[in-house]
Amino acid sequence: MQLIETNVHSREGTTTVEFVGEGGEKVSVCMVADDLADSAAITRAKEIMVQLTAFDIDPVQQGNIDDETMNEEAVETNGFTSEARS
Repeated sequence: MQLIETNVHSREGTTTVEFVGEGGEKVSVCMVADDLADSAAITRAKEIMVQLTAFDIDPVQQGNIDDETMNEEAVETNGFTSEARS
């Protein structure tokens, strides 16, 4: 995906970062966060996407990850903690 635009939208209690690609592709990351500067929100969204790719999940088993496994792999970065949600 060739990134052409990044948008940050904040609402009460959440911040969403939307990455827009050349062919109209969009990837959005919604975070529980208040009052993040745009640059901090974009950095955090990128960190979340890197963490997702680090799981290296077999697509066949993707829907079968238990909370214990996810919590063991949760990473704390820059004061934020990423955890699995039920």
